[in-house]
Amino acid sequence: MPICITARYQVRPEFSKECKKVIKDLVDYVKENEPGILFYLARQDMLDPMSFHHTIIFKDEAALATHQNSPASKRFVDTLYPKTVEPLDFGEHNIIAFKSSDDHTL
Repeated sequence: MPICITARYQVRPEFSKECKKVIKDLVDYVKENEPGILFYLARQDMLDPMSFHHTIIFKDEAALATHQNSPASKRFVDTLYPKTVEPLDFGEHNIIAFKSSDDHTL
């Protein structure tokens, strides 16, 4: 059964640029190395640009474990977590409905 995880956090202003780079690096790694991630969306709030939100859909528990133990996740955690205002707020959600297109890249 797919697993949907969200993460919300706010970074200190001086780290916004570095935060966006580490997010892009993580998602690039996921695209190349983690087929068990069905969907990964990382967003920056337009009205509060220091606030970020990630939505990730994992194929199953094994895909979640692979992601959590990847070198890219370790780099993300080691780089980003010390730069947040407060600890990340994680959520786990049931998927009620979902639509995605594999042929569209932003």
